[in-house]
Amino acid sequence: MRKLRNSCLYFSAGLFLLISLLSTAQTQIKSNELIIPNTKDSVVIDGVLDDIVWKDALSVSLNIVNSPWDNLPSPVKTQAKIIENGTYIYISFIAFDPNPNEIHGFLADRDTTWGDDLVGIKLDTFNSRQLNYNFLVNPFGVQNDSIANEVTGEENRLWDGNWHSFGKKTATGYQVEIAIPYNILNFDENNNEQTWAIEFVRFYPRDERLRISHIQLDKDNNCWLCQIPEIKGFQHSNLKENLTITPFIVASKNQNRNLPDQNWSELNDVDAGMDIRWGPNANTLLNATINPDFSTVESDAGQLNINNTSSLFFDEKRSFFLENSDYFSSNFNLVYTRNIADPDYGAKLTSRTDKYSYGLFITNDQQTTFIVPGNISDDIATLDRESHSAAFNYRYNYNDQLTLGLVSTLRTADNYHNALAGIDAKYRINDSHTLNAQFLYSNTEYPNDLFKSFCFDDAEDGCQQQVSNDCKFGNCAFNEQVNRTKQEESFSDQAYKIDYEYKTEYWEVNVNHEKIDNQFRADLGFMTKADHQQNKVEVIRLFYGDNDDFWSETYIYSSWYNTKNENGEFIERAFDGTIELLGPKLSYVSVNISQATKVGLRHDDSLLNLINNTTQFDEQVVKLYAEFKPYSHLFTAIGYDFGDKIDYNNNRLGTYNEVYAELTSHATDHLYISLTHTYSNLKAEPTFSSGKDDVYTANLTNLRISYQFDVQSYLKFNVEYFDVEYNTANNPFIAPDNINKDLSTQLIYSYKLNPQTVFFLGYSDNSIQNDSLNKISKREKTFFSKVSYAWSL
Repeated sequence: MRKLRNSCLYFSAGLFLLISLLSTAQTQIKSNELIIPNTKDSVVIDGVLDDIVWKDALSVSLNIVNSPWDNLPSPVKTQAKIIENGTYIYISFIAFDPNPNEIHGFLADRDTTWGDDLVGIKLDTFNSRQLNYNFLVNPFGVQNDSIANEVTGEENRLWDGNWHSFGKKTATGYQVEIAIPYNILNFDENNNEQTWAIEFVRFYPRDERLRISHIQLDKDNNCWLCQIPEIKGFQHSNLKENLTITPFIVASKNQNRNLPDQNWSELNDVDAGMDIRWGPNANTLLNATINPDFSTVESDAGQLNINNTSSLFFDEKRSFFLENSDYFSSNFNLVYTRNIADPDYGAKLTSRTDKYSYGLFITNDQQTTFIVPGNISDDIATLDRESHSAAFNYRYNYNDQLTLGLVSTLRTADNYHNALAGIDAKYRINDSHTLNAQFLYSNTEYPNDLFKSFCFDDAEDGCQQQVSNDCKFGNCAFNEQVNRTKQEESFSDQAYKIDYEYKTEYWEVNVNHEKIDNQFRADLGFMTKADHQQNKVEVIRLFYGDNDDFWSETYIYSSWYNTKNENGEFIERAFDGTIELLGPKLSYVSVNISQATKVGLRHDDSLLNLINNTTQFDEQVVKLYAEFKPYSHLFTAIGYDFGDKIDYNNNRLGTYNEVYAELTSHATDHLYISLTHTYSNLKAEPTFSSGKDDVYTANLTNLRISYQFDVQSYLKFNVEYFDVEYNTANNPFIAPDNINKDLSTQLIYSYKLNPQTVFFLGYSDNSIQNDSLNKISKREKTFFSKVSYAWSL
């Protein structure tokens, strides 16, 4: 308790110091003020630009390249227009191009064309310089949208707003029309004239990817959002259709068998549910879902998970959690909604004004999964019982320099709970210097028998066996999570993080200190570390080439960090250096050299101490990577990692090689093909003098083929093949199958009228092979269909 009280005092003193400095800080905001016209007419979004409305619209020229060039004249002409009619904000672009055949733009699913030619706007509807919407469109009208959070530095590209766009190529380039309804935006609704912040942007990828704007941006000011100009008007905004009800029905047929058994079991299921989206006003939104279909329609991209001591991270794809998910962001990842797998209901309330924002959601889950962290490894705990989860985040903008926040999360089930609360702050000392801080406190109770699920021996006495010569280096029934979950009563602890950032046009410096105590838990988040404290320093030097230089940008990174446990025992120390080059044909080359000293597995797994219980190893790894786009329709990349890495399964140093290759092609405007392959191999001194030195060889292949009929419908075929061969003679502390193969395929047809009105029809299967199967055999088949329709009232 004394440790907690002292930490609270230090943190409070730090916040008081930040507030006392407010009078010395200033935020620079460009004041190139614009006025948005109002009309009673509407626009037909067809990309033709022949509506009479455009004659009265505000016209803006985009003629400045502010990245990577330093506010130089644009080599291409771009004309934007904007007007509103109380229901929609209409924007049009005419993007001229001297070589239209070189335009990078193809038909694709939304949010997949961020590297194309794009035009669009950044919109800060509260003019708070804390959060902005991004609406970008490629030459075919494919939408890319996101919400960027200046406080956390994160951009949520998974958010999908319901807006309209159309694009078409022309003999002189391309042109785009956009209609953004007021009811997808959060703003301070009133009948008075409003002031928002807006920037018109164009991305022009040729030899370099030019960012073209209508304003200059000062690169010595690390807050670009703070510099964009204001636009006045919007007093006629009328929030119609702010109640949306989306019923849906899902039908599936699942066939499974337990190989080598050849008999199939079959389960047919038809389920229905409903999503409700209601905005009582422009700055408040209520989302609710009943019996939701929270399955992800398209499978996650495969990741190699071999010789890895940390859980894999997967993006959220479910609309209920994605809407306004940035309201729950903080310095630590405290809300990782993929932890919530199978809920019956959910409700979320979010609201924002120019001074504050808050978000609250609650939901249940038919099962309970969470990460049990550690300082060497983490693992996933699963409780076969229903749980309830909640998250709350409040953020207050004291002024343009200081933002304060409160955060809390909760998970509860029978004989289990995890409650977390904390405070955070961001302080912009000036244009180049920023401080971030967060302090957290948690209280947790585990079921008394949870530790048994981490025993290698299912019997209870397997977790209580005495250490012997045969119970060394991970070969006994213990692992780290057994000790971290063997708690008879509730327990509490704390965590905090302090970041300092210095950023100018040519330099970036980041200094970080974080401490996560032994019994701190954040079970709703993605926090894989506990009993962990780290100091880290990162320095980046940026060089910008002239227009005639071969390389347009050069980045030189160096970083150092040192990690210990709560008692000061050594875990890891590392130094690395990186050089990155951006050149012609959108090429990117990276060379990284790292040297680290780190501990391997515990010798005695029944103990958590590290001194005299671990061996230190020196890792040296070189990472080479290169990518370029020789033609507008072709992208290729290759990477090669090699060096000495720890073989965690066997607690020794091995020789590591990994090759990554990617080839992506837009064969036509409609057809997209992507092929990636990863080869990984680890060698170590053989256990027997006559044996081979291979430990494992792994191959992961992903093939994705998509035919986009138009911006609303596509047919996709995905194949993922995973093949791992273990040398059983050179894995003395584990007993893996020599053959481990996994093949998954998926075929999906999709029609999306908008993000909520969709139709899916698909098939997927999975096949495996191991030492007990003489060929790869199918073990699962699924046919599924989903229909949803959004009713706006």
